[in-house]
Amino acid sequence: MKKVLMCVLLVTFMAAGVLFFYSLASAQGTARYVGVEKCKGCHTKEYKDYESRKFTKAWNVLQMRGKTSDGECLKCHATGYGNGGFVSEESTPELKYKQCEACHGPGSRHADNPGDSVALEGMKTYIRDKDICIKCHVCMKTHKEADF
Repeated sequence: MKKVLMCVLLVTFMAAGVLFFYSLASAQGTARYVGVEKCKGCHTKEYKDYESRKFTKAWNVLQMRGKTSDGECLKCHATGYGNGGFVSEESTPELKYKQCEACHGPGSRHADNPGDSVALEGMKTYIRDKDICIKCHVCMKTHKEADF
């Protein structure tokens, strides 16, 4: 009887875990990019840190080099390029440089309901789950070698 009870409990916990992780994935899957203007109102400390890093400077470099429509550059220099975010400077100017959601994923679910713990957890784990840091920082080595 104990073994049966333990098996039932184990299966129940495993099912709950699968449902939790599925809800995290689906929460981010239905979210859309909202831009840094939505983030900075609540996250003032983080916004000041972000602003001090001058991510917009990289966009200016793309403009000077005529690379504002180069997909290889945009995947690191724009927010959400190729993933439902930045499309072009004309149609999505609010996402034209690296912003919060470039690392944390689309934020509409969190912005629309800041108390939604599933949406918040999805944004916190997005960086790790998608290996976001590596995707851009590996390219930085290439920039140095090419003298960008």
